[in-house]
Amino acid sequence: MEKNDIKQDIKSFINIMDLDELTKLHNYIIKRIKFISETKVMEQVQDFELLDKVYFFDDNGNRIDGTVIKLNKKTVTITTDSGMEWRVSPHFLKKSI
Repeated sequence: MEKNDIKQDIKSFINIMDLDELTKLHNYIIKRIKFISETKVMEQVQDFELLDKVYFFDDNGNRIDGTVIKLNKKTVTITTDSGMEWRVSPHFLKKSI
């Protein structure tokens, strides 16, 4: 069976579902999206190690350089030379060369 056929079957099935079934499907889809998203972030966190030199850009476009001091479930904690700590999504971090 081809992907387009499966998509059409899903659409047809959704069209005959009642509100309760649609709500359950919606909740399942949201849980699945959240799981995939969290898994992706956890994989990105694993790209870093303690004491890695990293940088990111703050909301004003300023480059912030720091050192990884903690790997959290969804973020990486870094400290700057001035002693400031930041919890940053790994998506925004780059390793310094």
